[in-house]
Amino acid sequence: MPPRIVLCGVFPETALKRLQAEASVQVVPIDRNAVADALRDADAFILRNMPFVDEDLLVNAQHLKVIGRFGVGVDNVDLEAARRRRIRVVYTPGANADAVAEHTLALLLALAKRLRFWHDALVRGDYHLRWTERSVQLQGKTLGIIGFGHVGRAVARRAQALGMRLLVFDPLVSAETVASFGAERVNLDDLLRESDFVTLHVPLTNETRHLINRERLALIKAGSFLVNTARGEVCDLDALYEALQLGRLAGVALDVFPDEPPDVSHPIFRHPNFLGTPHVAAHTPETLEHMALVVAEQVLKVLRGEEPDFAVV
Repeated sequence: MPPRIVLCGVFPETALKRLQAEASVQVVPIDRNAVADALRDADAFILRNMPFVDEDLLVNAQHLKVIGRFGVGVDNVDLEAARRRRIRVVYTPGANADAVAEHTLALLLALAKRLRFWHDALVRGDYHLRWTERSVQLQGKTLGIIGFGHVGRAVARRAQALGMRLLVFDPLVSAETVASFGAERVNLDDLLRESDFVTLHVPLTNETRHLINRERLALIKAGSFLVNTARGEVCDLDALYEALQLGRLAGVALDVFPDEPPDVSHPIFRHPNFLGTPHVAAHTPETLEHMALVVAEQVLKVLRGEEPDFAVV
């Protein structure tokens, strides 16, 4: 009998066919009860949008050998529960780096160039505002990159082409590695004090939850811009709104939110200097197909008894 794979979430056709070449695949809706029922006889589970895989979901998954995360973060999988049950957990590090870096720069440019403001002014007929309002130039400005993994480095390469000075905070990356990208490794407080733009590219951990909070925003260079395409809970949303209101932040762009979908009644969504997108930084056809093929191959390797390339457990 071929191994049985349970797939939760939309999966590109090319990767689905790759799985079906070696396994029986069952696609289930994003529903805990449906997933729990399907996992009873499953050898593998691939998830994309499942809110959280915990002990309760795994308790009856007696045959499960591997969990594949269609993405670069594994904060929605209880790794200790998987480890206790000797279930491998694989993912796709770096697979979305270029798409997320492009989206980060797009948001950064949209804030600096005030594209939302200028578009609204144009369609309202306020053409005269071109004589009194201004945008911001990126060349010669300082970009602070928090987190220097695959995405942070991809952002650095692009920002360097724009003529920006680069500061990096990442305690896990050496000063020599940072310098090889034409950037300077600094502590977080100095990065916030000196940067005209700040971008976030860290995983969600106990250490990074609310990394950007009221205390840190009190240090940030007045009139700077912040872009988060990492994880929503890295930023305190209330603190971001207060910083916008006080003018400490000239603009905020978010692709990720503490709760998804977010509660759009929060006042930040009505602030004129806020720009948001619905967690779509990696949603290009090329990236989605690449991530799906990578996670498919990692899962199949485990099922064949081989060592996966990208495993966290």
